[in-house]
Amino acid sequence: MRGFRKHSPLRQDLVACTGDGMTYSFMVGMGETYFALFALALGSSDKIGGLIASLPPLVGATAQLFAPVLAARVKSPSRWIQGCAILQVASFIPMIVGAFVGALPMWVLFLVAGVYWTAALGAAGVWNTWIGLCFPAPIRPRYFGIRSRLCQAVLLAALVIAGVILQQTHGTRWELMGFAALFVMAACARGASIPYLRRQRDPAAWPEHRPVPLWHFMTKFWHRADARLVTLMLAMQVAVQMGQPFLNPFLVKQLEVSPMLYLGLIATGFAAKSAALPLLGAYAKRHGARSLLALGALGTAVMILPWLFTEWVPGMFAIQAVSGVAQGAWELATFLLLLETIPSEERTSALSGFYFLNALAMAGGSLVGAAILGNAPTRESYALVFGVSTGVRFLALLVLPFVHAEVLRAIPLISSTLAVRLNAGSIESPIPDSIDDRGRSKE
Repeated sequence: MRGFRKHSPLRQDLVACTGDGMTYSFMVGMGETYFALFALALGSSDKIGGLIASLPPLVGATAQLFAPVLAARVKSPSRWIQGCAILQVASFIPMIVGAFVGALPMWVLFLVAGVYWTAALGAAGVWNTWIGLCFPAPIRPRYFGIRSRLCQAVLLAALVIAGVILQQTHGTRWELMGFAALFVMAACARGASIPYLRRQRDPAAWPEHRPVPLWHFMTKFWHRADARLVTLMLAMQVAVQMGQPFLNPFLVKQLEVSPMLYLGLIATGFAAKSAALPLLGAYAKRHGARSLLALGALGTAVMILPWLFTEWVPGMFAIQAVSGVAQGAWELATFLLLLETIPSEERTSALSGFYFLNALAMAGGSLVGAAILGNAPTRESYALVFGVSTGVRFLALLVLPFVHAEVLRAIPLISSTLAVRLNAGSIESPIPDSIDDRGRSKE
């Protein structure tokens, strides 16, 4: 970054933070994205192949509720996040061994996926607080904008590399070795982030945050705009997760897509979402975040049904591109409104509670979808699951008129990618301290 001495502590922190972000992004592009495919390659049922993407995040979201307290006892965010990184590296080891051996009990896969998400979400909130204390506010928006673009490029490169590897081994006796190669590279990438974490300085002290009880959103529903917004977000999440996790087995087993096509579709959704965000931000500035929220909600509601009517590859890519843009609109609007309606001193604990409720909604929705899908799914049962999911999504839209909040100034929002998903773009964690609060109303 210009304006800092070459060897200044701040510059070294910025370089280390960028290195950590890029290595983490490579892990995301090589690792968790393929847990569901790995389960299917091991011979799991379609139901298990869907649930492996939605249940483990609940384990991590539950554990991260205690992360701020535990991290405060450690008294070093650097050491805490290094521990989380080591835990993530360790989570890949059973999968690597299972791929080499040719078998892995599904309960072990669920367990290590839960460990992975515990480490991921356990580090997220602490990391946000850490960088907010160490980096001066005036440089954060520009710095995190540059860092985000670099991380997105690395993630897309990892997706391409993974697609090539899996395509080469698909249908051969080396198929599981392809997954082993991916997980080894993912573990090495996360391990490579640890030296960068060590180079970043710890803050002088932890800030105080006002706790927000989980039942806040229910007891204050008619009095707080953030509660009504969260109700809409959770209702939509339940509806989406009734169908979205089962797109993985649907494409692999019903449409028999190749690994390269599968990864290409995921990359298309992520790239479309990333490319559209500046335009969506401009739309929010001109028409307001509530208008963007309505567009994103409508797009999200309709984007699973088209998969039932196309086996044409260009059509698949078109669906992914449109769904990526719709998901980008939904996430940008909800993040903007959520951060606008939650007081800054409550952000950390409120977002922590929201992550838990969001993961609970993901798990609940996917369990309902799994029950509808059954143990021996056919094309018709998939049509029923996707149709029910679509209907519940439209029911969730009934909450939309009750969301009256509006951002006072549409501000650039930067997030960290936790996972990439088919028909959902990615799972993002907003970075509140990347926001340029200068000039915002202090109402």
